Amino acid sequence: MSRRGSIGFDRRLDLAWLDSAAAKAKDGASSEELRTSLWALLGEPGLEGQGESATKKTVTVLHRIWGPESGPTEDLRQRAMGLLEVCGPKERLGLHWAMMVARYPIFVDVAATLGRLLKLQDSVTLSLLNRRLAKDWGSRSTLHRAVQRIVRSMIQWGIIEDTGLKGVYRSHDAPIQLGPELSGLVVEAILHDSEAQAMPLDTLMAHPALFPFALNTGPIDLRNSVHLRFHREGLDSVIVELV
Repeated sequence: MSRRGSIGFDRRLDLAWLDSAAAKAKDGASSEELRTSLWALLGEPGLEGQGESATKKTVTVLHRIWGPESGPTEDLRQRAMGLLEVCGPKERLGLHWAMMVARYPIFVDVAATLGRLLKLQDSVTLSLLNRRLAKDWGSRSTLHRAVQRIVRSMIQWGIIEDTGLKGVYRSHDAPIQLGPELSGLVVEAILHDSEAQAMPLDTLMAHPALFPFALNTGPIDLRNSVHLRFHREGLDSVIVELV
């Protein structure tokens, strides 16, 4: 069954909220304790002008990113939490990014589309993003709302910025440097998103959804990971897959 059915990620998220969710998760919060903590953080009336309903939806998205689950990304979450203490503010965004990539396909597709377009041109329009994403997700109001809010989140995180023209965005800063361990984590997150959980090494390392980051890792580092398996396909292609 394809992961690209339900959109789910339709809230604008502040970096401080993600940091709070990750910290609470690292402290060993249960699913209910994490939700309670997020409600306390976000429960002021009128969040995004929609009151309690908007707060509930935002809590749901944050919980989905950093909350415990019984699925295949739980081990990734455990290792991401283990890196929180050694990461600075910019590197912490890499941890959040890994969890959003692993758990929200719509986030991967928005990031990858942005990455491809920004590699070709200086700025990107919201309308073009919507058109490109509609090819896989369908042209629906829920998609347009999700794309807009993911874009607004990335602006708040300092990844992209407004240009002064409504609905037009550009890259904000130089790529964020990620160390070998964190680089390996975001690469593994991309594989979790892949339907086959496998990908050619070259494609994986240059994945457009990782456009905000400079990965300080290589084949040797990745081959040392107990979570990845490598095998050759043909003469030139090396395939990486999750163990």
